Amino acid sequence: MDLQQSWQGASEGTRSRVDFVRSVYLWLMGGFAVAALGAAIAFLSVPFWVPLARGGGRGFMLVLFLAQMGAIFFASAVSRRKPLNILAYSLFTLISGFVAGIVGLAVAANAGIAVVFVAFGLTGVVFLTLTITAFVTKKDFSFLRNFVIVGIAVMFFGGLAAWIFNLQGFSMIISGVAVIACSAKLLWDTSTMLRTNDFGDPAGFALSLFVSLYNIFISLMNLLGGRRR
Repeated sequence: MDLQQSWQGASEGTRSRVDFVRSVYLWLMGGFAVAALGAAIAFLSVPFWVPLARGGGRGFMLVLFLAQMGAIFFASAVSRRKPLNILAYSLFTLISGFVAGIVGLAVAANAGIAVVFVAFGLTGVVFLTLTITAFVTKKDFSFLRNFVIVGIAVMFFGGLAAWIFNLQGFSMIISGVAVIACSAKLLWDTSTMLRTNDFGDPAGFALSLFVSLYNIFISLMNLLGGRRR
């Protein structure tokens, strides 16, 4: 009887984990869909935001950056609160898609549209490779924690310095750091998702995965576009 109860408990736990992982990826796919909408809005609204960008200079991108940061903190804070988490997550992914659309247009204008598609494809390859690695090996990649923290700090503050002082060469170095650090975070987050016993925050996991993939995509566009320029 005890053995049967243990088997049933393990079976229910497995089903709960499968449902949780499925929910995380549904949230993630939804985020991609909303981000694609944001990118489409950026493409269609070029006549409206280009004059603002030219007139406001860096102030325009600063406003978008601050809006993006505010949205991610909001989404993270309410990730467990339904239905507010849907609104917050959608807001962040919409803004991120809009910003990615602007960056993609700038890269395409300077280096060709092929660079954008290559960066997008490589991001997909990174995502699939690291996800499969985490699923197949079932290893705990939490040992990457310190590396990820340092890498993201370098990415954030280094990227900010490169943007303020217009350091193109340094910006490419920071983009390389971002690709490595965010890839490590993607691997860490995926392994944590597969090992956690807290199934109550699929939106939070999806948000973390989305942010890593977003940064990888933007950084790859900068690296590939910078080489072409």
